[in-house]
Amino acid sequence: MKLPSNGVARDIRHFFGSLLIFGMIVGIMAYLTQYEIPQTNRDLLTTLVGMLAASLAMIISTITGTRPNELQEAKKTIQSLETKIDMLVSSKDMLEAMVIKLQDDTIDRLLLNNTLNYDDCKSGKCGCKNECSNES
Repeated sequence: MKLPSNGVARDIRHFFGSLLIFGMIVGIMAYLTQYEIPQTNRDLLTTLVGMLAASLAMIISTITGTRPNELQEAKKTIQSLETKIDMLVSSKDMLEAMVIKLQDDTIDRLLLNNTLNYDDCKSGKCGCKNECSNES
């Protein structure tokens, strides 16, 4: 059986590994209720059981499919994306303002140039003889 390589296989391994550890903890607890532990091994066994019990929260979160930092990571990602959106919107607004100003300046220059040419032709200052209608 070929497992997918997009992270699903890792999640599957984590799930079954967590189930195995959980089963071991339950088995140890069942064993400890049935048999008495000798005094010589009590400290070692207590340490091992404590370490396994301490990892129980992580095991349960892995079995249920949640990660402890998943919410914080999602909040950071959302904050980053909101910041990028705000920057893009402000850049877009700035570029729109520049384009509008450029269009206004270009239209003003064209109108002014045509007005000056018309005035020059009417007054006879343009220097052209046949193009302007300065006889009327």
